[in-house]
Amino acid sequence: MNTELADSQDKKNSNKKILSTSAGFGLLRKGLIENLGQKRAKGFLLRYGWSLGVSDAEEAMKESSSLDFLIKQASILHLNTGHIGDIQSERWIEMSDANEIKSISAKGKWMDSFEAKEHLKHHGAADAPVCSTLAGYASGYMSTILKQDVVVKETRCIGMGDSECQFEMKLKEDWGSEIQDELSLYEEMNIIEELNDTYEQLLEQRNYIDKVAKFHNRLTESISSGSNLHDIAQTTFSLLKIPVSIEDLSFQKIAYAGVKEEDYLEFNKDLVEYLKQKLYKNHPNLPVFKETLRLKTKNQDRLITPIVVQKKVIGYCTFFQDKESSGISENDVMFIERAANAASLYLLNQKTSFEAVEKMKGYFLEQILRGQYSSVEEIVNRGRYMGFDLEAPFYIAAIDYKSKGPVSKNDSDHFDPFLEAIVKYMDIQGYKALIGQHEGHIVMLIPETDHLLHKLEKIIKHIQSSFPAYEYKVGISDKAEDIVNVMEYLEESFIALRMSNGKNIISFRDLGIIGVLINSKNSSGIKKIARQELGPLYDLGDPKKKELLKTLYVFLANGGKLQQTMDDLSLSMSGLTYRVSKIEKMIHKELRDSTQSYQLLLILDSLIALGELKL
Repeated sequence: MNTELADSQDKKNSNKKILSTSAGFGLLRKGLIENLGQKRAKGFLLRYGWSLGVSDAEEAMKESSSLDFLIKQASILHLNTGHIGDIQSERWIEMSDANEIKSISAKGKWMDSFEAKEHLKHHGAADAPVCSTLAGYASGYMSTILKQDVVVKETRCIGMGDSECQFEMKLKEDWGSEIQDELSLYEEMNIIEELNDTYEQLLEQRNYIDKVAKFHNRLTESISSGSNLHDIAQTTFSLLKIPVSIEDLSFQKIAYAGVKEEDYLEFNKDLVEYLKQKLYKNHPNLPVFKETLRLKTKNQDRLITPIVVQKKVIGYCTFFQDKESSGISENDVMFIERAANAASLYLLNQKTSFEAVEKMKGYFLEQILRGQYSSVEEIVNRGRYMGFDLEAPFYIAAIDYKSKGPVSKNDSDHFDPFLEAIVKYMDIQGYKALIGQHEGHIVMLIPETDHLLHKLEKIIKHIQSSFPAYEYKVGISDKAEDIVNVMEYLEESFIALRMSNGKNIISFRDLGIIGVLINSKNSSGIKKIARQELGPLYDLGDPKKKELLKTLYVFLANGGKLQQTMDDLSLSMSGLTYRVSKIEKMIHKELRDSTQSYQLLLILDSLIALGELKL
């Protein structure tokens, strides 16, 4: 064969077509996906289809340069590949003044796609369109004949469960950001680059897993060596350099690290406001998050994960940073969950270790209140053994709880969880107290401390977030100087509790003259005066007279203001004036007389403090 003939033959065979069955190509496609992965296989098939389209376009352009001819040939040549059974499409072309293509777009359907069928056969339904070879072919063909970058994108696909395979075609610049993922797949990467890229990803993943393992080990060692929640927070920050906090269910501070206190308080205030006003504005209480989530407010980026002890969410571990400099990533989820696990382990250890001790303390307090010790010395010595100096001043606080719904307060199943929640919270906050129960109330003996009311407010807020179905009130005794008189101070806390109308927390000292009057233990004298001054109204067993007593009390407490009393009692003006007139006739007193009204209000307050009258 001479040289010229050989060159001619080589050119003729340089782009020789080969035949393959759809089943054979399906097996090849299956192998690509299994060995390269879905994304890389898609890129390969797009580029493969593009190459076929370019080749057919170049052959067609040898026959004619007419754009109409070449566009009509597109469907014919595509059908000849055997990739589809038929095609339907509509095209819109806009030409410029220079008779050049300004824009082109098309929509259409591929019928009987071999690629969709083979994918369903080998892989089942996909999450995204799978006819990559078809999209690549159409893109390559149209880009070649138009001499502009054209991208065809499949929008619906039988391979992902749709009823038909649909596509759209536009110039690349007309797609905008919609096809960024597809464009990157058209860029071919050689095997060395792919291997290097894969190696870098594996190395990064290995380093990440190694970092997580070391982080987990450090936290575990920290707990084993006796660290507390503050140490866990500090260790977490020192390793990750991300501010971290451990908080209760209402996002009250337990421990934090990596940020100044004033900044932490601002972050926390911002979070709580966001949850109440934006995310859960129709809910009276904050939600309980049972899974890790990421929240972004206008001021911060926060990753929150629950702390779970014995299948119950008891608090949260969070990473937070201001929105401007936030470096929190999705990878940090594994770190925060490890930190939360460490906090859970610590709290579980604490639960098992101090439950017995706290029960012993509670029993000790109950024994004191029942007068079961024979001497003060015995009480003081036992107190020292438990870490309490009972010769020092202290307060007695009584907590009452009332269900907002049908749950019975007297159900003993609900008392222990309340008590446990208070004990745990006080232990975490470092507050000291003997906690027990007496006459259906939670009772606390609290050593003299600074900011007592503020601490009690935080305790109430904590149990409100833990048990939102209940309302809580606290009565506090005057400062006690002698454990011998503990029952007197317990009674003061009960009196304050009974007088806490409209307040969550009230101190016996705030009762003023009522406290002095009741503290004199002249209860029989008070009842005698009440019978004299209230006359026939002092029949607490009669519901109608009790209703009149309530009207009298609200009227006097409001200083005789009719409108306010009407609103408080939900009465009409005529109904209220009738009751007031009836009361004045029954007790023979003028309620507008300031001296008489003050005396009557004092008597009613005294009866309430004694527990005789409940309004």
